Amino acid sequence: MIQLKELSVTVNHDLGSENAKKKLMRRIEELKSDYEGKFTLDSSWKDDFLEFHLKAAGIKTDGYLNVTESEVSVTGTLPISLAVFRGKIEKTLKAELEKLLSDGD
Repeated sequence: MIQLKELSVTVNHDLGSENAKKKLMRRIEELKSDYEGKFTLDSSWKDDFLEFHLKAAGIKTDGYLNVTESEVSVTGTLPISLAVFRGKIEKTLKAELEKLLSDGD
């Protein structure tokens, strides 16, 4: 059995849930297009909640993204082989989300 570690990032924003969700949806589609063939991402939205399954370089992760009026939180799993990189992954993900969710378009 593969052991998993939890990944968790929360970012505050001033966009409201609808605008934040639109930015996130647009960025996800851009990433799918830009990196087509390099990873697979299965995801589905239910209201302001996204469930995702990502596979890249033979590594799988699952998680959830939740959008509220004032924050976006991402919770997922990392294989134990990537646990040593968890801090770096969380820091990078947080920085990318902060950049994306800034007021500018």
